[in-house]
Amino acid sequence: MMKKYIKLILIFLLAGFVSCNEDVLDIPQRGVLEVERTYLNADDETVISFMAAIHYKIHGDSYTDGYSRTSVSALSLRSHLGTMGGEFAEYFQYLGTAENSVYTLTWSYYYTIIYWCNMVIEQLPNNQVASEEVINLAIAEARAIRSIMMMNLVQLYGNPPLADHIMTGEEGNTTANESWSFVESELAAVAEQLPSKSGIDGQRAIGSRLTKEAVYAYLGKAYLWQKKYSEAAQILYNKVIATNLYALVNDFSELNRYTSDFCPEYLWEYDITDASGYEISQAGLFDAVNYNWAPNSLFIPEGLYNEGGFSKTAYASDAFGVFMDEHETNGNTKSNRYRASIASYDELLDETLYSYSAGEKGMQSGGATNCEGYFRIKLLPRAENVMGPDGWIYDFLHNNLCYMRYAEVLLNYAEAVAMGGNEGAITGLDALNMVRSRAGLPEAPSLSMDNEEYGVKAERRAELFFEGSRFIDLVRWGDAVNVLADCGKYKPDFYGYQNGNNSAPQGKDQWKIIKTATIGEGFKANKHELFPIPAVDLNNNPSLVQNPGW
Repeated sequence: MMKKYIKLILIFLLAGFVSCNEDVLDIPQRGVLEVERTYLNADDETVISFMAAIHYKIHGDSYTDGYSRTSVSALSLRSHLGTMGGEFAEYFQYLGTAENSVYTLTWSYYYTIIYWCNMVIEQLPNNQVASEEVINLAIAEARAIRSIMMMNLVQLYGNPPLADHIMTGEEGNTTANESWSFVESELAAVAEQLPSKSGIDGQRAIGSRLTKEAVYAYLGKAYLWQKKYSEAAQILYNKVIATNLYALVNDFSELNRYTSDFCPEYLWEYDITDASGYEISQAGLFDAVNYNWAPNSLFIPEGLYNEGGFSKTAYASDAFGVFMDEHETNGNTKSNRYRASIASYDELLDETLYSYSAGEKGMQSGGATNCEGYFRIKLLPRAENVMGPDGWIYDFLHNNLCYMRYAEVLLNYAEAVAMGGNEGAITGLDALNMVRSRAGLPEAPSLSMDNEEYGVKAERRAELFFEGSRFIDLVRWGDAVNVLADCGKYKPDFYGYQNGNNSAPQGKDQWKIIKTATIGEGFKANKHELFPIPAVDLNNNPSLVQNPGW
């Protein structure tokens, strides 16, 4: 729906940049509209472009993110949280201070999106040009997005200022309880103001706009994060699952391809056009191309993008690889979820699984940095998904980026029931087994949180790999201090087999991995559960108080 507004997005972003910087001279400039007049005189098309600009902000400028590191995008935020959660061999060392760019840019990312939402929420009610229907829908969606961004801020930072208004920069900390209450009431209030899909395949007609059911899914997630299990189970079942508007796609490997855009499993996604010429302007998934296997270290199998990459979070950690080896095996067969998530070095050399047009396979002369012999497949750029005018650096993926899938809704519901919430006509075990069956695994015999073979925690780890949930899950379960105690204490580099022969698989015991000790300290209790409030904000705002341990 929003593809036609890409050019308007760019114009609006430029106008917004100008409006966000106060002019020290109180002299009207010719050709420049005041912010209030921009919103006051907006017609229907312009109001929709305001919302398109917010969606653009959520996705993020992945090209700038990939090179300047002056911002984060939705995908790079997943990458950062993945390193913090120990799922990638590029381990987070837990050495950063409140000046660390990850903490600062993440804070700025969420508050910038909220600022744009607040502009819509506070300015559009005075508009007399656009239709009431378009205005009300834009305000409702902006309130929903503001609440979703705020719940992430609270989960990560604990007690950040509640941005229920256009902020002055002088606000102090808000208690988590107050912010959670705001998030709950806002999501519940605006959900009924948003449309539902017309049917299970109806998302394409709505595009990337939020639906009523998607907002309720986030409300259920907010309840779950607060351990309000009864409320979470009730909302997730009655308002999302029971509508029968969503379903798992049959083949896990079809996810994250352009063919899965607006599929029945996606509740909320960023709409990336297939049209040539918009690769950079629409902030396509450059990060996914950037976070590729390093082609100068490894021969790339057919069908995968082989132009270039920096290999950031391209390689799964040994801990995750071992977990998947054990968890994702049905008899002697790896699950289809395993095949679509990672591959071991031995599997890459297995020509029944991967083929190489030039006949060369395995490691090249150099090693793979931050690698322990497991290679990420999930969201790895495939040739079929890539578009761009001039090769790497200008190449992007044109498949939509999904923010929430129905599989997560089912797992959230299963967890809420396992922790004491009341179940509906579909039991928590039913929901869990729907996810397991699609993955290619046998049904779990009972509903458990901690069972290593079929528990909810294990299913979330396998299903939601590289979707930004692992670190937050470990923290909210109280497991982070044990699981991440040694995270980042060494740096691994992978060099293939010890004898250098890559003609056939030799087994993991023959892998050549060099681990170099770092000064990393690992996750520390009573500190790393929360991100620090950025030092720059503390220095500029004496009303803010830093989180414990920082």
